[in-house]
Amino acid sequence: MGVTDVYAATIPDFPYEAGLHVHYQETRLPMHDGLPKMKDLPEEMGGSGVTMAE
Repeated sequence: MGVTDVYAATIPDFPYEAGLHVHYQETRLPMHDGLPKMKDLPEEMGGSGVTMAE
């Protein structure tokens, strides 16, 4: 995909706010935060676009 993934917490003063969880079907730590949980990736990123229940 030509993307570099950088963990946002490593950048001081970066105004990061999560918008969704990807690859949630693989989770080992369920998150109950009200954000959308994607089974894999959004459609526009080549995934199925399927969301999962919290």
